[in-house]
Amino acid sequence: MTRPTSDRAAVNRSSLVRLHRVPAAVLAVLFILSLGVVVATRAVVRDQESRLLTERANEVSLVLGTAISSDEATLAGLGHIARDGGDGLFTKEAAEALVGGADGITFALLRPGPGAQTPDATSSGPTQGFVVVAEAGDGLSVGQRISGAAATIMSAALKHTEMVATPVLGSGAGRQLGFALGGPDAPTGTVVYRQDDIGALKTPREAGTAPFDELSVALYDAPKPDPAQLVVTTTRQLPLRGEVLYLPFAVGTSHWALAVSSPQPLVGTIAAWSPWVALAVGVVGSVLVGSVLEQAVRRRDAAMALYWSEHHVAETLQHRLLPSLSAMPGLDVAARYVAASDGQQVGGDWFDVFDLGEAKTGVVIGDVMGHDIEAAAAMAQVRAGLRAYALEGGEPAPVVERLAHLVDAFSVTGLVTVVYGVLGPPDEKGARRFCWANAGHPPPFVCLPDRQVQELREGSSSIIGAPGEDHRAQGERILPAGSLLVLYTDGLVERPGTALTDSIEQLRARLQQRSSATSADDVCDAILRAKAPDQTRDDIAIVVVRLTAPAGKAAPAFAPGALAYAQALHNPSMSRR
Repeated sequence: MTRPTSDRAAVNRSSLVRLHRVPAAVLAVLFILSLGVVVATRAVVRDQESRLLTERANEVSLVLGTAISSDEATLAGLGHIARDGGDGLFTKEAAEALVGGADGITFALLRPGPGAQTPDATSSGPTQGFVVVAEAGDGLSVGQRISGAAATIMSAALKHTEMVATPVLGSGAGRQLGFALGGPDAPTGTVVYRQDDIGALKTPREAGTAPFDELSVALYDAPKPDPAQLVVTTTRQLPLRGEVLYLPFAVGTSHWALAVSSPQPLVGTIAAWSPWVALAVGVVGSVLVGSVLEQAVRRRDAAMALYWSEHHVAETLQHRLLPSLSAMPGLDVAARYVAASDGQQVGGDWFDVFDLGEAKTGVVIGDVMGHDIEAAAAMAQVRAGLRAYALEGGEPAPVVERLAHLVDAFSVTGLVTVVYGVLGPPDEKGARRFCWANAGHPPPFVCLPDRQVQELREGSSSIIGAPGEDHRAQGERILPAGSLLVLYTDGLVERPGTALTDSIEQLRARLQQRSSATSADDVCDAILRAKAPDQTRDDIAIVVVRLTAPAGKAAPAFAPGALAYAQALHNPSMSRR
């Protein structure tokens, strides 16, 4: 039997589900690729941003370092003046250094306070404070004693040759910062000191100029960021936000920390947004591609659904129109019909075996060209017309000629091939006269009891529907009892890459291997088993008629309804009805 409709539908649904996964898989792959592009673009942008931030931070560090070095040079110069020219000359030169300078700066020359030992390079004990011996500016006065953290830094300056910075002193508007420098620049036992009234935190004037205009900068008088030791900053949004770069900043022997960040992308707005632009393009592109694929799959689904519906209707119609064979006295009859493999449309193949009365039997095999419902419907008309003409009596050739006129007059179909034969009544030995007419169909075979296989090429004429044929030929043979008559459609012998004559010769060889006792059913099965499933490009119809022993003698058992529809070409257990 043919595959049930539910099985075909299940196969169809399985195929469609598999196809629907393709757009989903493509969409997933495109999304992954888009995310990969975003990650890669983001990494490149971040790397470039980090490089630019490092460059800008180094520029800021260079500017601040230059300013600190200038202050240290000023202290060293004033120390030389005090050492060579005395306190008076120091005061004069310090006052000139303040002309046009920033407010809140004081230069002073200090010595350890009375009663205190003068620290040398080896001493480490505390002093009793330092006394101002000379000054210029408003922050200090001569004779003023300095103690506490500032005095500690001045003591440290006496031990080093580099400038030493005090921590941030005071709070609010009273914040101060000092720098002390001892020998050898200053006179022995003295310290040149600079005191800055830095006041409350505010944005300096330089914050709006390069290289500070693109950055947020914070300078801490400590190795690590400490809000209490914040010297200067260009922003009030502390701590700094975003990617912050921390650089060590040396002020003489002191270690400060410089923190730098960028509120705006240093790479530019377009470059900064490029990962998200890539993501948007990737998402939109993925959705568009997925939509196009989904639409293509849905169109294919609709076409496949229409095809399977049409295929099932045509196949069902064809099966309904094929006859159910009845037992014929003195004949062993079997037939097979195999639909083309999945993906091929059904054709117009048919066969027929019927009683003509007076112990005569009509045998028909034919093929209406085409692979659709119209071909199956045309096949039904042609089959019915041939049977009607055959039942009126007459030889095969006139019947085929009348059938050709019917097809041409009513435009039933385009082209039809057919073999119509008549088996006459058996004689006393069971032999029968077989007359046939062949209109463009592959020639039948007759297998004689002595194992000879003959191709019945007589009685051939052109295909029905072709122009220029007014007379149909007819062939005739006497077939002894035990002979096998084999009729088939071209689907059995057509093979890709093999000539038709070679395929027919191969069929002849297979028939020659049969046993004389082989039944018609066994011959059908043997023929179909030799046909590879992947070589099936068209429907196959086979009719095998075996002439049994004369009436009154034992004849092979024959089950009514010998027609079987093969589920697959290599299935040896083909169902019969």
